[in-house]
Amino acid sequence: MTDFFQELAEYRQQIGLPLAGSESDRSTVAKLEIDGNGFFGISSGSNSNRRKITLKVNAISRTHAEADAFQQAFDAGIRGGQARLVVDRELCRACGQNGGVKGMARQLDLEEIEIISPNGRQVIKLM
Repeated sequence: MTDFFQELAEYRQQIGLPLAGSESDRSTVAKLEIDGNGFFGISSGSNSNRRKITLKVNAISRTHAEADAFQQAFDAGIRGGQARLVVDRELCRACGQNGGVKGMARQLDLEEIEIISPNGRQVIKLM
């Protein structure tokens, strides 16, 4: 699993964000891997390229890195299959327990999504 987080750490460094979990860290970075494509998402407070989220999602998740990554895949027209979401902090209640990520995955017609975070791995089957 370390390779997944190493890629996020390198991306953070490229865009000038502090190390995940450090004292100055106020951001989340996520990567959605789907259909051979990778989409990096950044929480809106740190995102200089903030995109409009047209996916139906709760108000809290709308500003999160996960929504940014899912919106990019949606805008690219990618639908169906399986995906992996790697996040450099644990999913918040709105994205995890309250179904933000699951709802966005459904809007991409995904059959399954694997979520990898610092606390481990989970698989959500949608079909």
